[in-house]
Amino acid sequence: MRLKIAILLSVLAGFAACRKAQYMTYNTSDNVFFNFSDSTTDRDSVIYTFAFSPGKLSDTLRLPVSISGLRVSRDRKYKVVVSGGTTAVAGTHFEALKDTYTIPADSGRVRLALVLYNKDSLLSKRAVGLNLKMAATDDLGVALSGLINARIIISNRLEKPVWWDKWMSKYSAVKFKLFIIATGVTELAYGQDYGQYAPESLYYIGLMNNLIDDPLGWVAANPKKGYVLTLRQDGNYDFYSSGNPNDRVLLQYDAGTNSYHFIDENGNFVTPN
Repeated sequence: MRLKIAILLSVLAGFAACRKAQYMTYNTSDNVFFNFSDSTTDRDSVIYTFAFSPGKLSDTLRLPVSISGLRVSRDRKYKVVVSGGTTAVAGTHFEALKDTYTIPADSGRVRLALVLYNKDSLLSKRAVGLNLKMAATDDLGVALSGLINARIIISNRLEKPVWWDKWMSKYSAVKFKLFIIATGVTELAYGQDYGQYAPESLYYIGLMNNLIDDPLGWVAANPKKGYVLTLRQDGNYDFYSSGNPNDRVLLQYDAGTNSYHFIDENGNFVTPN
């Protein structure tokens, strides 16, 4: 009998604690926070690279923002500021933040539109970081201190993919970039049964080879791609997207072969597969 009474008291105490926790949650002021998925890198970090979209000059990240508390029938303002440790530069790597942003009436979630820029040619060599932090407004607090920070890593770098050695010769980031430009895809088959995809993969490799073998002919034959070759004073060419002239690949004349070759990040000729 005593055991039954002890269990009943324990259950009642737990129920009371839950009700108290609920009252505490809703008796506090409403707060705003970044609501990243647990699968996000380090939970509050986003890695973005322009490398998979050669020629793109800007893109928009939509960061998830939520409130803790009750929805109300009026718009509410929240604030995001750049915090310490940021190496990205407003106007060069991202669009300057607004003074405040809006969570619409009767809503508890919204997406913060963050515009990123691909204006810095050095992004192909090193990444920059943008650290964001929620700041309190008259409408919303920032009491959830563990959830009010976000870090965005911005780059234009290409790393060697796992499938490369199954289909390609010597890797370089420039060759990978030319592959993406020529094919519009970012990967080839690489599983245990990758061999059955040989016709498709060889087709894509052929498209890349056409660009590497005859850049001038490729540009003339693919005007919709938006790439151009600009003659330099030294007799070589710059190859780039007309939409993003800051991201250039050198096309250099070789007297030995009486032909032009793309030059990779290590100063070597890019050769077809």
